[in-house]
Amino acid sequence: MTPSNPLRTLAGFRDVMPAPSTLKDTLTQFTGAGRTAAVEPARAVAFYAAIALPFVYLPLLANGVTVEQLTVLVGLLLANAAALVLGHGYGSR
Repeated sequence: MTPSNPLRTLAGFRDVMPAPSTLKDTLTQFTGAGRTAAVEPARAVAFYAAIALPFVYLPLLANGVTVEQLTVLVGLLLANAAALVLGHGYGSR
């Protein structure tokens, strides 16, 4: 038999799940120093790629984009967006 109030079953999950601060502490302990060694260089590359990529697709926009070049332009824009997100926190410490 299914319960008449689905929120009642969700309240049971809340009792089982750890608090957000506990999850954050656990993840911080788990990643430790290895996070800095792996993440910071990738974040630096993404940061500088986000700066350099507009200089790559700017000539495409200046000369006009043909149908064949449209996929290249969209790929470059998506790569720039990903680089912006990934490199966002670089140098903030």
